[in-house]
Amino acid sequence: MSTAESFYAADAPRPAPDAASVPPEEVFGRAVAHGNEHAIKFADTALDVAAASEDGNSRALSAVSAALNAVALIDQDE
Repeated sequence: MSTAESFYAADAPRPAPDAASVPPEEVFGRAVAHGNEHAIKFADTALDVAAASEDGNSRALSAVSAALNAVALIDQDE
C-alpha cells in the first residue's frame, strides 16, 4: 500500500445509514442542523428524487441513504 492509499483509506468500511427508518423531514432537519450549504442542497435534491420515485423504489432509499451519508461526511461550517 502506498503512502497516499494509507492516508486516504478508511480503517473499516462505513456502514450505510438505515434510510428506511428515517422520515424525510428528519433527513432534511439533520442537514439543516448540520449547517453546511452543500449538505443541505444534497439532502434537498435527494428528497426530490425520493419524492418522484414510486414507494419502495430502491432509488428512493438510495437517495435518502446518500443524503444521510453526506451529512455525516461533510465537514460542518464553523
